[in-house]
Amino acid sequence: MSDAAILADEDPREYHSSFNLALDSAAGTAFKWLVLGHLFFIAALCVLTLANVANGAVWITPLLTLPLVWAGRGHKLVMKVAVLIVGLTFAHWAAAQLANQVSLSTDPMRFGLIGGGVGSGLALLFVLGSGLGRPGIATAIFAVFGTALLAGLGALVVYLYMTTVTANQGFPGDWLQLLKIYVPWQIAFGFVLAKVLRPDGGLIEE
Repeated sequence: MSDAAILADEDPREYHSSFNLALDSAAGTAFKWLVLGHLFFIAALCVLTLANVANGAVWITPLLTLPLVWAGRGHKLVMKVAVLIVGLTFAHWAAAQLANQVSLSTDPMRFGLIGGGVGSGLALLFVLGSGLGRPGIATAIFAVFGTALLAGLGALVVYLYMTTVTANQGFPGDWLQLLKIYVPWQIAFGFVLAKVLRPDGGLIEE
């Protein structure tokens, strides 16, 4: 599908909508695909936790956006793979590397703040810089707001991870502990990403 055909199919009221927290039809559809990707991610995380694979969460990052990329494969596929799969994985890796510069055990909130802020900030920057994001100042403002929100949420979930324990030692307790971080953060990230992404003719519901 050509760019011209996709732009002709878009509803200008959605494409140039003002800053708000609602999901229009295009963003709502994208969010559903991201939730599906999240389910793939936590299923794979379960397997990797059982197998005790180091840094496994970083390497399964592509699963989060894979359904979204597949659904919109008819338009700018190479760019979507580069940004939403490779770029997002790099953002997760970079966030983990920077967060590890502080002590998780003694400073969990700063660890989560850095991880959540850097990961989401880089990912959204890649989206907007590549042209996959909606144009306009409202989108840029929402991206900054989303980054701040996800940084704060990252601090909160890592703090909860460190200060609450599960009754099960080993598997599945370790996996359930990780879900305290990844479920709320990735759902919130999916919401922000869906709002920022440019409406895609292959994803808009008729």
